[in-house]
Amino acid sequence: MTDSTAPGTPTEAFPPPGRDLESTVERLELLEARVQALGQAVRALIQGLEDLPDQEPDPDRVGRAARLAHELLLAKGL
Repeated sequence: MTDSTAPGTPTEAFPPPGRDLESTVERLELLEARVQALGQAVRALIQGLEDLPDQEPDPDRVGRAARLAHELLLAKGL
C-alpha cells in the first residue's frame, strides 16, 4: 500500500473528502456574516464605554451598550 502524498507535502492544500466548492462558499459566507455581527457588537460596546466630554456621565450607558451588543449577537444566532 502506497501513500498518495509525498513526504513534506502539506495535506491542508487538498479539500477534505466530501466537501465541494458550494459548501465551502456557504461556510465562508456564514463565517463572514458572523464576523460582521461580532464587529457590530464590539462597536456597540466601544460606543457604550466611550467618555463623551460634552455630555454628563450616564451610569446606564454601559448597560444599554452591553444589552445592544447581546441583542445583535442573538439576532445573528450567535
